[in-house]
Amino acid sequence: MNRPNKKRRLPSPAAVLTVLLMMALGFGAGWLGAWMADHADLAGWQLLVLLAAAAVGVLVQIVLHEGGHLAAGLATGYGFVSFRIGSVMLLKKDGRLQFCRYQLAGTGGQCLLAPPPWREEGFPSLLYNLGGPAANLLSAALCGLGACLCWQKTPLAAGLWGVWAMLGLYLGLVNGIPLKIQGMPNDGYNALCLRGDKAAQRAIWAQLAINAAQIEGRRLKDLPAEWFELPGGAGPDDPLKGAVWVCRYSRLLDEGRYEDAAALRARLLGSEARLAAVHRYSLEVDQAFFQLTEGQTEAGLAALQEKQLRAFLKQMKSHPGMALVLYGEALAAGKTEEAARRRRALDKMLAAWPYAGDAASVRELLAWAEPRLCKPVTESGAEM
Repeated sequence: MNRPNKKRRLPSPAAVLTVLLMMALGFGAGWLGAWMADHADLAGWQLLVLLAAAAVGVLVQIVLHEGGHLAAGLATGYGFVSFRIGSVMLLKKDGRLQFCRYQLAGTGGQCLLAPPPWREEGFPSLLYNLGGPAANLLSAALCGLGACLCWQKTPLAAGLWGVWAMLGLYLGLVNGIPLKIQGMPNDGYNALCLRGDKAAQRAIWAQLAINAAQIEGRRLKDLPAEWFELPGGAGPDDPLKGAVWVCRYSRLLDEGRYEDAAALRARLLGSEARLAAVHRYSLEVDQAFFQLTEGQTEAGLAALQEKQLRAFLKQMKSHPGMALVLYGEALAAGKTEEAARRRRALDKMLAAWPYAGDAASVRELLAWAEPRLCKPVTESGAEM
């Protein structure tokens, strides 16, 4: 029996380039190791030093990357909001610096600043985006110079400098070459989109302004409506602009306008929108959650078991919005003990969440959804 040919999905340019850069990094590490084996009689402890240096080098390059964004932003009129490495975040709230825990899947760190006031002629955004990759590439050049200066006399030191140079070069290129990695635009892609595109510039400005307001505890529904609009009525035709549309959707939820939010969600999940993967998955998870609240239990539970959404929920389980969905799923499925455990985890998460306004919004949605999730219903929505 002849089976219809299935169209194979080619890997994205970002995936191909990332793999090539990783192969180049591996080749460079292998060459460096072979060179050191020929030029230095390394003891076991020295090999451990090299491995430890590589691990420390990754952390240092992440700090340098985010520090590059910070320095470039402060130099062009931005204000400090938060600086995160791993799950440790330093933020400025009520005029004071404080530490908290916050994790965003897929990122090793993040520096977010408050943008200068919006001007119709634009605002300084190019340097802010490119500051991180530039810091990595500059450090790679300096480390490479260090390796060249000591390769004859001290091979171990040359190896250390060489490892750090390769790590800096890799991170600088993977963040600086315009790419969308898992649907998320990198710094170079953002910088490319900003060239002569006022709507893209406004999208960057709006995201930074909204984040700064949320750090101060303000809710989306209390922010100016114009922050959620783009010049010329620009649609979600790239991930930068799409992020503002997703913020608009979240604002509708915060206002309790669930029907309007559902209509916008359907549009954003349509073929015309080009969203980052994290935003598309978030909307799909929301769609399944609201199916549960509307009595479409079987459909909602089935959607949440879809492989990609399940992996996304696992990655984002430390976010209160996703924790609410997991709690709702357990309630709708009648898993009483699991629901109680997830509710306790959600309450603990909300108490420690650095975005007070966001936490208040989740609590309101919880109060609205909980009684709807506790009622056993049929697929038609009628109570049993």
